[in-house]
Amino acid sequence: MTNHKKKKLKKRLAHRAKEFDKYRTDKAWRNIFVKCGILK
Repeated sequence: MTNHKKKKLKKRLAHRAKEFDKYRTDKAWRNIFVKCGILK
């Protein structure tokens, strides 16, 4: 039972990490574009 729960938790954490990473990369790209716009 506990092992199963652990596996589920791991999966959920991995999914969350992926979403967070996507959000972070999107933000980073936006920042880069903004900086380029300012530099131009």
